[in-house]
Amino acid sequence: MAELSTEHTAEQDTRVRLAVYGAFAAGAVPTRADVARATGLTPGVVAESYERLADAHVLVLDPTTGEVWMAMPFSAVPTEFRVVAGETAWWANCAWDALGVAVTTERAVGVATRCADCGEPIALDVGPEDGPRFAAGVVHFAVPAARWWDDIGFT
Repeated sequence: MAELSTEHTAEQDTRVRLAVYGAFAAGAVPTRADVARATGLTPGVVAESYERLADAHVLVLDPTTGEVWMAMPFSAVPTEFRVVAGETAWWANCAWDALGVAVTTERAVGVATRCADCGEPIALDVGPEDGPRFAAGVVHFAVPAARWWDDIGFT
């Protein structure tokens, strides 16, 4: 089999990335089969693209299934950070990503989570251009940003 040019694989990776993010932005969790249908690529080519995108820290793949686990700021699995805009809802990976959903989707969103210290519910509104709107609060990142990729599933 002839090796694909870097330009060809980069174009495929862009198509795959756009399909993944487009599905998440619409409120769906994309599967490899969904992305293959959306891009016209074979599932095998999509899987190869997933691997390259994971190596580039664009996606995080489920180690068991190879499906998308995270496409920051979106999570394919339920988390402590629920983000809602109208009828569309998403899971975010962390507090930082919950804020990023507003920017990524270009929508005002509501974020619901709990205080990691006391368990009290926390709700805030976030605009795509002006960020969170709340009276008081502190966001604590237990892991410095420079170390997030050391164990992104924990972070």
